[in-house]
Amino acid sequence: MINKFIPCLVMFAIIICGCSNSSKEKDEPVNRYVGYVVQKEEGRILVTRYDEKSDLNDAIWIRTKRKIELGQQVSIEIDGGIETSYPAQASAKDIDILTIERPKSSKFGQQEVIVMTLEHFDQIEVPFIKSIHYSDVNNVWTVVILDGISDSKKEMEFTIEG
Repeated sequence: MINKFIPCLVMFAIIICGCSNSSKEKDEPVNRYVGYVVQKEEGRILVTRYDEKSDLNDAIWIRTKRKIELGQQVSIEIDGGIETSYPAQASAKDIDILTIERPKSSKFGQQEVIVMTLEHFDQIEVPFIKSIHYSDVNNVWTVVILDGISDSKKEMEFTIEG
């Protein structure tokens, strides 16, 4: 009796696990993209993001008629498909500009610091903002940037007082 019961129990567990709908989110296409605007051209912006946990460097040209500024952090809803060139290309259905408060003791906001950093490293074709940090104690911004085209993963640091 027990010999027949165990295989039935195993089969029941497999069927229950196979019918689970918990992977629904994984199957749906991701159409939200959050990153920094690192370049602008007529009718499009280059947005890059860096994910420390997965070592993901992602860059995408977004076609838009909306006025978006260099250095802004944006959340973009992609309209349709993504062309898989590098950087990728897509159109924006919606763009939200993420607001980041200026530290009280700093004379610069995050967007201004990113623009200064991009101007300093203007030879980088596809820049990635790996990290940006403000120290209240030292009154210093530190930005770590990577070159998305280079084979080397060399980090470049830029420090701005204020």
